[in-house]
Amino acid sequence: MLKRIRQYYYNLPVAIDKILLASIIISLFFILKAYTNHLINDYNYTFSWLLITLKITITYLLWVILTPLVYSLTKIIQSLNRFNISNLLLFLSGCIILAVCHKLIVSRLDDIVNYINGGYLKSFFGHNNMVVLVIGSFSSFIELLVIVAIFLAFDYQKKYLLNQKALIASQLNALRMQLQPHFLFNTLHSIAAMIDIDSKNAQKMLSKLGTLLRYILEYDAEQMVTVKDELGFIKDYLDLEQVRYKDRVTISYNIAKEAMHLKIPNMIFQPLVENAVKYGIIPTVENGEIKIGIQVEHNGLMQKDALVLQISNTFNTNKNYTKPDGTGTGLLNITKRLKQFYDNRYVFSADFDSPELYRAKMVLPIIE
Repeated sequence: MLKRIRQYYYNLPVAIDKILLASIIISLFFILKAYTNHLINDYNYTFSWLLITLKITITYLLWVILTPLVYSLTKIIQSLNRFNISNLLLFLSGCIILAVCHKLIVSRLDDIVNYINGGYLKSFFGHNNMVVLVIGSFSSFIELLVIVAIFLAFDYQKKYLLNQKALIASQLNALRMQLQPHFLFNTLHSIAAMIDIDSKNAQKMLSKLGTLLRYILEYDAEQMVTVKDELGFIKDYLDLEQVRYKDRVTISYNIAKEAMHLKIPNMIFQPLVENAVKYGIIPTVENGEIKIGIQVEHNGLMQKDALVLQISNTFNTNKNYTKPDGTGTGLLNITKRLKQFYDNRYVFSADFDSPELYRAKMVLPIIE
């Protein structure tokens, strides 16, 4: 029984401790209001802090106890997707009954407090008590409607945030699904080019591709992965490319240990590595170089530490070399995904430092 009652409070759209805190604050407000009213009217009797505090606190703490019933009424009003007279009548009837019950309990407790304080217990069916009950029930009814409105607002916000989260997740999945075929097509194209030239190395490349596909399948449902996992994927990819280009490329890494456990969007760095190979290594006759750096640095723009990922590659400046036209899918994909994950709390740049050196850089908020 107690477990079921706790579950009712747990299912509320607002945590019960926050509701309790709100009721205490409201009680304090009305206690001070009553004291101010006493001073303004200059009544000829002493203001009883204890008596007033007990009466007002009882009124609002009782609403805290009744919140599961109030929320059940909220659920009725939420079911009104279209005008339904029976549900509306059920809601109004429930509100009236609950408001009367609230005022009935409060008035009885007030009578007990007065009895303890003055030794006099009023008749429950007395004329004054009935008038107080009727007028007070209307006040309780208004308070109840306010609480229902607050619950509706919190429920709406919760559903809105869940819908936004689901929408963003679906958009990110769509972007990632664009990326994976793009990456696989380029890799398979590289392997196809190797089969007739060097079948042994083509077999090695297929084996590496299997490792990469395993990674993609294992982390397919993950939006965020650790730097360590993403770096492992990048190294496998570059190992695959080194099988093809052998001595034409030198790859160096500068990775901070403290960055390894931090989280970044899944496959966010891979398109930059792919571009470095496609535009920096493939056209190079020899001595191509790729440098990958991942560091934790203080960022002046964010005014705190940030994760900095960058990659640079040499570029062929031979006049006879014509740069292949790119689709821009990779860079556009990165920008969209960063926008979805971090809103405007990121920096992304990709441009030439010099005619011979291209650099791409991401500065991201730290996520443990």
